[in-house]
Amino acid sequence: MHSYKKIIYITLGIYMMMISMCFASQIDNLSKESSEKINLVWQPVIDEDNDLSKIDKIQGVNVVSPSWFVIDSDQGHIQNKTNINYLRDIKTKGYKIWPLIHNNFDAEMTHKWLNDEKAKDYIIRQLIFYAHRYDIEGYNFDLENIYDEDKDKLTQFMQEVTEALHQDNIVVSMDITVSSEMQNWSKCYDRKALGECVDYLILMAYDEHGRLSETSGSVASLNWVENGIVDLVEQVPSEKIILGIPLYMRLWEEDYQGNVSAKKLTMEEANKLMKEKDKYPIWLKNEGQIYFAYRENGKIYRVWKEDVNSLRLKVDLVKKYKLAGVASWRKGFETKDIWPMINKRLQK
Repeated sequence: MHSYKKIIYITLGIYMMMISMCFASQIDNLSKESSEKINLVWQPVIDEDNDLSKIDKIQGVNVVSPSWFVIDSDQGHIQNKTNINYLRDIKTKGYKIWPLIHNNFDAEMTHKWLNDEKAKDYIIRQLIFYAHRYDIEGYNFDLENIYDEDKDKLTQFMQEVTEALHQDNIVVSMDITVSSEMQNWSKCYDRKALGECVDYLILMAYDEHGRLSETSGSVASLNWVENGIVDLVEQVPSEKIILGIPLYMRLWEEDYQGNVSAKKLTMEEANKLMKEKDKYPIWLKNEGQIYFAYRENGKIYRVWKEDVNSLRLKVDLVKKYKLAGVASWRKGFETKDIWPMINKRLQK
């Protein structure tokens, strides 16, 4: 009896040790995964020069979000724009894929399906189907222009969709704006409640001065970005926040009557314009950006420039506030020095 007991004890000991080692290995793997910062890039438009499935893998970028899914009806139908060849080649390069799903920025249509249980269930079933069909690791929800009265309904939907997708270990991220008093575009988000259910909130820290702004200004001045982070970390755990950064800026045109208009500039376009029009740009410390301006045909033109130096200051806020990583809008707007800088600062 004693010898049998001894064997049983030894066997149990080895078994428990194996379980312990396995559990420790899992924890170690989780720890390694969690220590890697998310470096996401959106790719809503795919052209030959910026097709991430065809060009060399970008060092440091680990998640790609193509704009593949659109909720396009009151009943919750999802338009599917998935490209199978792109999907296959992206995975071969080692990227994770979190396709973007948006609501067409249609407030009335969104109101209808948010208040329709069958429509919401239909959306969720489609997302589960596509996740299985395409072996999708996650989704990025870009639900914007939502009636403030639907704030709680939006939270409820995100709770329901997250619970369903988590059954298959699918990551759920959601884009939100910097907090403001803007109706339909900011007040519609219950940031604290959303942060409790989704895996990540991506703070779209850009469009401080949007395309339709009545005054010219920066797309994402440093102080404004940091204030947006400070506000959000008071409501949401920092490890659940991804900082969205712009790879673009705007060229502002002002006439003498005070009328203002703007058009988007890529980094390359801004570099070329500055070289042609203003030999003496200035560095704005508080904005963390180069500013240049020029007069032409009775109008004044202004640019608050995004480049490797301005973005370095923004990316460094990830470490300062212990955020989960960055998301860049969008592929094709950047200069080549951006990706090595982001990778280096995130690793640091």
